[in-house]
Amino acid sequence: MKILIVGDIYSKLGRKAFTSGLAKIKEKETINFLIVNGENISHGKGMNENHYKWLLGQGVNVVTLGNHAFHNKDIFNYINEAKNIVRPANIETEYGVGFVTKNYNNLTITVIQVLGQIFMHGNNIKNPFLVVEEILENTKSDIYICDFHGEATSEVIAFGHYFTGKIDIIFGTHTHVQTNDACILNGKTAYITDVGMTGALESVIGVKKDIILKRFLGQNTLRFEPENDGKTQFSAILVDYDEQLKKVSKIETIRIIE
Repeated sequence: MKILIVGDIYSKLGRKAFTSGLAKIKEKETINFLIVNGENISHGKGMNENHYKWLLGQGVNVVTLGNHAFHNKDIFNYINEAKNIVRPANIETEYGVGFVTKNYNNLTITVIQVLGQIFMHGNNIKNPFLVVEEILENTKSDIYICDFHGEATSEVIAFGHYFTGKIDIIFGTHTHVQTNDACILNGKTAYITDVGMTGALESVIGVKKDIILKRFLGQNTLRFEPENDGKTQFSAILVDYDEQLKKVSKIETIRIIE
């Protein structure tokens, strides 16, 4: 089976790039399971209900979130009823769930998400290593997949090594820059430090570059605004899972510029 994982979809151009990129991939590949990170899909921060339903209409099986999970307040109106959303498992909240288990072709697929602790704001972030360890101990599944939403690459890499052989696919999100280290750790776990961003190419991780440059030069009160014009990038990984051998067999990175 082929599992497609798409990195942080950012605002209007992200949605445009996702639609176009997905169509191009489907021309060549049969996608059996589709995961996207959608925490930036609605104007760069959070995800409203319309965009969640739009993703489901595109064939998405699971939407992961991140540190902006609750920045769009509309999510409080639907997240507890939603069956395809995973917010960080290591934050204390009564809203949503930190992992979901789905069925595909007589296989169970559990998708987990955690936040990194390094350089992340918030005092209620539990240790992601211990939280995931507990989930694995108490959840029976054929395939385990984890989105590590982290700022520090060292933390994501350490997480990958710690859970090699315990989790089938570990992918990083949050930095919005695709890394060049996709591999299968110890022949067991498909891994990448960051899948990258799906959105505006000529921006600073999705935001209008002029705003970010001015902020770096001292104008710290300027509000972030998504870049909604220009070229786009589609960033993803495609993982092959051998259903007979019950292990990942291939991981490749995808980056489409239009």
